[in-house]
Amino acid sequence: MELRQLRYFLAVAEELSFTRAAALLHVSQPPVSRQIMLLEAEIGTQLFERSKQYVRLTSAGQHFYDQARTLVAAANAAVVSTRRVAAGQVGKISVGLGGTAAHVFPDTLALFRRHHPEVELVLNPLNLAYHHAALLEGRIDVGLVVLPMDNDELETRKLIRMRLLAALPAGHGLATRRKLSLRDLASHDFIMVPWTKGRGFGRLTMQACRRAGFVPNVVQEAEPMESVLGMVAAGAGVAVVPESMEHLYGSKVAYRPIKEYYAAADIAIAWRKGDGSPILRAFLACCPGRSAPKRG
Repeated sequence: MELRQLRYFLAVAEELSFTRAAALLHVSQPPVSRQIMLLEAEIGTQLFERSKQYVRLTSAGQHFYDQARTLVAAANAAVVSTRRVAAGQVGKISVGLGGTAAHVFPDTLALFRRHHPEVELVLNPLNLAYHHAALLEGRIDVGLVVLPMDNDELETRKLIRMRLLAALPAGHGLATRRKLSLRDLASHDFIMVPWTKGRGFGRLTMQACRRAGFVPNVVQEAEPMESVLGMVAAGAGVAVVPESMEHLYGSKVAYRPIKEYYAAADIAIAWRKGDGSPILRAFLACCPGRSAPKRG
């Protein structure tokens, strides 16, 4: 039994005319008559009473009509839903959304929700430093990484270049300056997010300080970055933080630009290489930015 036969049968049953059914189906009448005869032979009973004056359903034909409508409707629905899945309109995607990602992704998430309201967005509150591992382990489908990145298992697209700022306790001696060099911080105690694990701002800060000619004296590690700034506000030390955090702690923390050009983070969206998910493609289409190299 073919889906085409069911559609031919339904057309005849609703028009009660082989001629009108053929016209509705945009075919000639003989193929319609032949398919109905084959269908009746397969089922083993007559579905229509035929005469020169009328065509009408038998009792078996009426029962089969009700069943055929359900089958054809289910087939049509399967086609529609499959096309929607292929277009990335339904399904699920998991996104890393903690720390810096909470400042970078909101517009993208809002746009994606507007255009794909039936896709389930699973928001995973991971700090940026752990997006890399979460992507490789399959715990998230999309996340953020700090470039450059030397992992060939991930694809990236640069989204934003984020300057690093010196964060000082209010009233700190260096707060009188409009701009600082990293070397100005060399003799001060540092508060830092963990830099020996993860791939976020802790490691980036350590690299920038070493490039400036010193290793920071880290007296306390904390995470997330908001906790680091809380300790700075309490006078426990200084920190280097992304500019997205500048709004925190108001008058209790003084933020100052850093002179070195390399005191900046290139933030990229990342996903697993070879992930051909239509939903992923739809999400990436809602993101700004351009392809970024993994090395540099």
